[in-house]
Amino acid sequence: MDSSPLYFITDLFEYALMAEVSATPKPGLVDRHDSGAHKDMNYDTFAASAAAIAPYLTQMACMGYRWEGKSREALFQAIRPIGVLAERSMFEATGNVNTHKGMIFSMGTIAAASGLYYRIYHKFSPEKILLMAGQMCSRTLEQDFAKINGKNPRTHGELLYLRYGSKGIRGEAQKGFPSIREISLPALRKAKAEGLDDNEAHLNTLLALMTQVDDTNVLIRTNPSLLNYEKAEAAHILRLGGAATPKGMDALRQLNEAFIKLNISPGGCADLLAVTIFLYQLEQRKEPEA
Repeated sequence: MDSSPLYFITDLFEYALMAEVSATPKPGLVDRHDSGAHKDMNYDTFAASAAAIAPYLTQMACMGYRWEGKSREALFQAIRPIGVLAERSMFEATGNVNTHKGMIFSMGTIAAASGLYYRIYHKFSPEKILLMAGQMCSRTLEQDFAKINGKNPRTHGELLYLRYGSKGIRGEAQKGFPSIREISLPALRKAKAEGLDDNEAHLNTLLALMTQVDDTNVLIRTNPSLLNYEKAEAAHILRLGGAATPKGMDALRQLNEAFIKLNISPGGCADLLAVTIFLYQLEQRKEPEA
């Protein structure tokens, strides 16, 4: 690993995962203060999970960097077994709690794309990496959607696809993660350029995602009406200045209490935030040392 130009990337994955869970206060989500709308996990559960899955994300990045096949779709197929191992490691570390299953899919796909992009272009460009990730997985995921059994959906994602036509994070991936390219990366760059600290910047980036993303984690727990409520509340807090103002922080704490009562958890947005943090940090490295 030390001989690879991606030697640093395990630390970067762990940083991004821990920066997401550490952002406090988050409405309905696990953070340093409480477990939000979750009864089966806490901050320590996420820390154990992050440490467990980061090495597998690194494997996917290194597979992308060493990829010699012509087909980018074949690279996506090649990393899927690593994702299965990552899920197994996550469940072992957390006592069978699903902390990062969606994250393993999204971050893993982007990890492989990051490695491949660096091998070809010798630099990191977040938007182009995301588009490459979409090229890798689009056709395979469309085939997966075609196989969904309308009578016996196996996962929450399949159920939501059948109920609302929502493709969730897999639909995001197919399109090259437009929510990250168009919402969260610009929001995080803007927040950091304005001098916000990491906690403030990460919370405001999460709020920006919550205003626009159709979070399937909210839908599976509640309904479209409460999803619209979540979007409106996030927009209101941003108008107050978000985490950068005392009023915004007070509103975040109050929204957390409301989300706990309503069982709302914008976990999909939290996953997108972690990936955004990873890509932002990757971008800041410019040229990694050889």
